[in-house]
Amino acid sequence: MKFLLPHALVIALSAFIFIPAQAAENIPSVTAPVAQSWHVKGTVKAIAPDALTLSHEAVPELQWPPMTMPFALAKTLVLPELNVGDPVDVDVSLIDGRYEIIALTVRH
Repeated sequence: MKFLLPHALVIALSAFIFIPAQAAENIPSVTAPVAQSWHVKGTVKAIAPDALTLSHEAVPELQWPPMTMPFALAKTLVLPELNVGDPVDVDVSLIDGRYEIIALTVRH
């Protein structure tokens, strides 16, 4: 009886190690959770290498009144040609304790 347990473990583990490719395709993948984001409409007031200052409309979901504030730029964000005074739509996420712009579109 004491040899039964190790053999059962080996059989059970080998079933997980040698899953056929077709079966593996049906196993859901584990991905990182998607960060929550909020849409903000504003106007560019200042441009820095790693931040934009925006004068933005109210953001009810965050209980923000209209105000002017700096936003960090996500490291993966590629800015389009942008000038002070441009109206923009941005998506921001709270990343490492600060609000970062993760997407930006210039409104025309």
